Parts: sequence; structure tokens; C-alpha cells
Amino acid sequence: MGIYLDNAATTYMYPEVIEAMWPYYSREFYNPSAGYSDSKKVKNKIEQCRESIATLIGAGVDEIYFTSGGTECNNWVCNDAARRHAHIISTTIEHKAMLNPLSEYSRNGGRVTLVAPNKWGEISVQSIKKAITRQTGLISVMMANNEIGTIEPIEHIGHLAKEYGIIFHSDGVQAFGHIPIDVNKLNLDMLSVSSHKFHGPKGVGFLYARKDTGMKPMILGGSQEHNMRAGTENVPGIVGMTIAAEISCQNMEQKIKYLTVVRDYMMARLKSLIPDIIFNGSIEKRLPNNISFSVKNVDAKSVLVLLDMEGIYASAGSACSGLEREISHVLTAINLGEEYIGGTIRITMDDNMTMKVGERVVQTIAKIINKLKIQKE
Repeated sequence: MGIYLDNAATTYMYPEVIEAMWPYYSREFYNPSAGYSDSKKVKNKIEQCRESIATLIGAGVDEIYFTSGGTECNNWVCNDAARRHAHIISTTIEHKAMLNPLSEYSRNGGRVTLVAPNKWGEISVQSIKKAITRQTGLISVMMANNEIGTIEPIEHIGHLAKEYGIIFHSDGVQAFGHIPIDVNKLNLDMLSVSSHKFHGPKGVGFLYARKDTGMKPMILGGSQEHNMRAGTENVPGIVGMTIAAEISCQNMEQKIKYLTVVRDYMMARLKSLIPDIIFNGSIEKRLPNNISFSVKNVDAKSVLVLLDMEGIYASAGSACSGLEREISHVLTAINLGEEYIGGTIRITMDDNMTMKVGERVVQTIAKIINKLKIQKE
């Protein structure tokens, strides 16, 4: 296996997660909605998972809804606001899972205001405040950007939303399991989370929604998820996600400190070895495992191909749009120059990263980029 540096796209599953999931594919396969005793045990397991997830973020047990992942959560939030014909405030650097539903709402006559960040990708509380109208029913700001790693001032924006009586949602897909989240401290009414971003299985996530949001069902049919999301539950996925969440949230402060040291070391080394390099996103308020950098007049796709040949797997941006030949809307929003956008690389690590491996990665990246620059000249 190569050196994997695309953890913002997806993560491997912890061995404990796979072990915990397996019984629910085999001997504990029962439908949780059935009436016999073994199915009730499975139902009880789902509720234990719900309680565990709720505890990790300071929520009520009846405020956690299991879903297929962050995209579904974000669509649920958008559709619920659209149902109320609310004015929605969000940002120009949200994930497409938020921006596309907002665009659809706008095309159908809904009012949406997208606030732009500063050059570091930070959203100011004042800019959100200026966008508020009497009709504003939802403010949605992602907790941490998936491309450039900037962590937004969620607590302060949440306080503003609370002051005006507006529902506040955050896409926490990149943040959960990587930085502390307390929904009460952050003044959150809704939170989207996706399991495969923190070493859980793909195809499962959860939406936190405070009880007084008045949210309506996402899928109609059966009575699953407190009558809010019909359909037989993904029991193995829910169990696996819960184990991954518990492990990811253990010793979090220690993990953050360690990864921050490795990240800062790699950034300093990259800067010393590569001319015309700039780093994207906030330097201080960023995810501990995220490095986003751009090099002037370098083709990132060529760099990634050559890195792949060296057994190093990185990214040019969001994996969700990685196959589309388009300029990153996030890099455009922070006004990154055209000569730099095409040379953007994203490195996202996990806590198994070491200084030794980091040095090898830095040396390899520098060798490739400097060689490409010489060839171009």
C-alpha cells in the first residue's frame, strides 16, 4: 500500500469497526422493525448507538437521525427550509452537497444569499449579519472546509443566529472526529456528519436536529427514525459508524497536537524547498491534518500522476468533483490567481502519519515540482 494522503476524501475503516459490523451481516441480520425477540435486540443496539452518538456531541437521544451520509443530511436541511419558503443564508465555499440543493431552490423561486469568505477562506460574522432579513429562516455554514481546511467561527455565527431566532445548520462532515464538537457550546440547531470521513463505513451518517426546529420527514413510509426517515435501517453501518466515532473522539486533543506539529513541519519544509509556493486557507484556524498549497504555473494533475508513480496518493481538491474538469469554486472564492489555481495540491493525513514519512513526502513533492518547472522553462 502506498502513502495515503487523501483522508478528506475517505478513510480506511478501523479494524474494530469491521469486527463490530460483521455480526450484523451474519447472525444478527434481523429486521429491527420485526416483533420477535432477536429483532428487538437489534433495535436496542441501534438505540444504544444513537445514545452514544448523542453523548459525543452533547445532544439529546431523540435529536439524532441516522442517514446515508452528509449529502442526504444537507439535502434534508435545504429541503426543509425550502418547504417553509425561507430565505437561506449560506456561503460560496460550501460543499456541492449544499450548494447544488440551494441552487435548485433558487431556480424554483426561493431566495438564497451566498456570503463570500476573505482570502483565507474565513466567513465573518458581520457578513452573515448583513445578509439577514425578516424572511431568513436558515443560516448554513460549513464547520471546516473540505478543500483548504479553514475552520469557521461557528460558535459566534451560531450565537448570532440564536439572537435573531434563525435555525443554524453546519455541515460538519470534515470536522466530526477531527476537532471537538459540542452542539450546545456552538449554538447549533442542525449538524450533518458522514461516517467514512472518520474511519467508519461508507453509506451512513447522521443528522443532529434540535427538537424545536420543526423539521419534517425526509422519506415517508415506515416509522423508522422517529417517523422522520422511512426505510429499514442500515444496522451494520450504524454500528460501525458508532465505533469509529467513539475511537475518533478518544484522546482527540492529543491527536490534534501531534498532527499539528507534523503538518506545520511539512508546510515549513515545502516552503523552503519549492519556489513560488503559497498555502491556502487559514494558517492558525485550520484542520490539523490539512495542507493545501499552490505552486505558480505548475499542472497539479501532472504532479499527482508522478506522485502516484512514487506510491503517494494526494488530491487536487474535492474528490467529489475530482473527475470533472472544472476550476475549484473554493479557490475561486478566495481569489486565488489563475496562475496558481491549476497548481493546487491537497494533502490530508491521519494520525498514523510520522515525521519520517512526512519528510519523504515533502522531498518527493519538491523533486517532482521543481523538475516540472525546469522542463517548462
